[in-house]
Amino acid sequence: MKNSQLNKSRFIVGVVLVVIAVLMFLFAKGDYSTAGAIGIGVLGLISIVISRRR
Repeated sequence: MKNSQLNKSRFIVGVVLVVIAVLMFLFAKGDYSTAGAIGIGVLGLISIVISRRR
């Protein structure tokens, strides 16, 4: 049960990171914001993948 809760929280964190990355990409301007958005998006996707593993 504890493992299931941990996976759910990792999934939620991953989704939040991906949403933040998309918002940064759309609304922030500059080269650093693009690189930051890509980095945050990758971390979010990794978190989602880890949460889906059994």
